[in-house]
Amino acid sequence: MECYITYSVKGFYAFNDENELICEKLFPSNEIIQKLAEINDKKIVEEELEIIEEVSSDYDEIIIESNKRLSDYDNEKITIKTPNKGGDYLRENYEKFGLDNEEITEIYRNLAIYNIKKASASEDKHLIQAINSIDEIDESISKLIERIREWYALYFPEMDTIKNNETYIKLISQNKTKDKIIEAKPDAFPSEIIDIDEDIDPNDLEIMNNYANAIYELQKSRKNLEEYVDLKMESIAPNLRLLVGSSLGAKLISHAGGLKRLAMYPSSTVQIMGAEKALFRHLKSGDRPPKYGLIYQHPQVRGAKWWNRGKIARMLAGMISLAVRRDVFTKTFDENIFEEFKLKAEEIEKNNPFPTKTTKKRKEEKSKSKKSRKKGKKNKKRR
Repeated sequence: MECYITYSVKGFYAFNDENELICEKLFPSNEIIQKLAEINDKKIVEEELEIIEEVSSDYDEIIIESNKRLSDYDNEKITIKTPNKGGDYLRENYEKFGLDNEEITEIYRNLAIYNIKKASASEDKHLIQAINSIDEIDESISKLIERIREWYALYFPEMDTIKNNETYIKLISQNKTKDKIIEAKPDAFPSEIIDIDEDIDPNDLEIMNNYANAIYELQKSRKNLEEYVDLKMESIAPNLRLLVGSSLGAKLISHAGGLKRLAMYPSSTVQIMGAEKALFRHLKSGDRPPKYGLIYQHPQVRGAKWWNRGKIARMLAGMISLAVRRDVFTKTFDENIFEEFKLKAEEIEKNNPFPTKTTKKRKEEKSKSKKSRKKGKKNKKRR
């Protein structure tokens, strides 16, 4: 004999072959949202186990509607079929089982709110926001410093000798006048500074100092965010942090949309993450596919000889995938992961000291295609 198990927002139901209700296990009224969330996460809830156990003794085959795999159930009688006969009957006759469409809609609305809150509470979401904030702050600081350098040069052009932007802003922020800046860092300026007779308006100087203070505070905020990202990475992805560093690791997580999603990606996807434009160009025009994306920022990839970068990037992507899966699923820490990667990268460099004929040809083809694209753009502009 066969029986059919299905569920609604209220709980689990079992029907016989004639659509007669033979058993039901309802959720506690205060746990409905939590139970439905667990089912969506492909977990077997207590009520489902109870109803399977109850019908197992009387029926030879249990056909169940489920989003889980057959191997998740420890019962040989179970067959998964979605939808099944009992589920169709339940959905066509909600009223008979004390269900109405308004109530169902309200429960699913609350479930959606619960899922949003749960997702926003996850640590990697905060990490993603933090690393994106750092990128935006970097972009803003770059533009603001360009402006303050141009502006402050009207008052003190010798300041251009200070190339470090953080030092430049800190000097202006903490020292109100030219004389105080020279006192604070005398070695940075020539012994003789030409003074213009006409002195600057104090209001102009005050505005420039306030502007520099604002940039300085932004730089401090960036440092705080950087420390926060490092702590978060140490907490949720220690293997990835050790292998690629906090900043690059957080960027990979952000690009994937979360740590678990990154763990699900194959290493070939990880290798070219961030190079989507080049990939689409390859698919559209037949240009050579990209060899690396974000992972080019890793010192071992960026610092490698050009003909070895692809090999090292491929090997690194594979190790990133393993590191992230270890962080997500096994929660074990491999303290030798970076050393292992470094040795493998050095071995690749050692075994390939010179480019092969194939790699030379590819580089020539690449430079030719770049030139032809540039010519094409120039011709379009002329037209």
